[in-house]
Amino acid sequence: MLPALSQLLQHYDNEILSDTCWALSYLTEGHNERIHHVVSMGVLPRLVELMTSPELIILTPSLRTMGNIVTGTDLQTQMAIDAGMLKVLGQLLTHPKSSIQKEAAWAMSNAAAGPRHHIQQLIGCNLLPPLVALLKNAEFKVQKEAVWAVANFATGATQSQLSMLLHSGVLEPLLNLLTAPDMKTITIILDIVSYFLQEADKLHEKENLCLLIEEFGGIGKIESLQLHQNSHISRSALNIIEKHFGEEEDVISFRTPGPRV
Repeated sequence: MLPALSQLLQHYDNEILSDTCWALSYLTEGHNERIHHVVSMGVLPRLVELMTSPELIILTPSLRTMGNIVTGTDLQTQMAIDAGMLKVLGQLLTHPKSSIQKEAAWAMSNAAAGPRHHIQQLIGCNLLPPLVALLKNAEFKVQKEAVWAVANFATGATQSQLSMLLHSGVLEPLLNLLTAPDMKTITIILDIVSYFLQEADKLHEKENLCLLIEEFGGIGKIESLQLHQNSHISRSALNIIEKHFGEEEDVISFRTPGPRV
């Protein structure tokens, strides 16, 4: 059926295009071998083109298919990037429909989970500003996907890439989401903050980062989570406070105004 589906991707009828994209989305769901068969047809440039469609019935399944493809191998993800997926993704992160924002953030999260050169391509396509905008202003279901994207980006990044992530303005909206009514999201954010602090410590930049966290009201939020009913959250919050804010000299240093990088 794959050659037939490949031909139908060129059809003029929107409903046929929609059903064809949905068929490809189901075929690319979950198995790298299936993804291999689909990408081997050479359909990726056409799918990227369909991601620019003003018709939601075409945009949604084509975006889902590309999101599935970047859950595959690094090579399959690179093929999606080479087809121009990331350039279109930047537009879709700012789409007026929250359902499209959510799918685009999920696709970005999958791409960010790859090797460092994929992360560099995300930076090169200027995807950090729209990601930060989603963390600040989007519906919560979209913000959750954006948090995952930040987590995947951070844990796979080089130190310079991590610095670019921090300087993109991601920290303040992340800290604000610590009051979200979703335990998984809070857990991921605490892990991200802990990782930021750990890496900043290696670069002797922890004091500056502590100043920023205090400035954004993060310390109070993390302290309050020490009393959270979820034991993993309370333990994570306690560890951050004890390790990075608990010692007397640290408290003095981060409460003293000074230059920030």
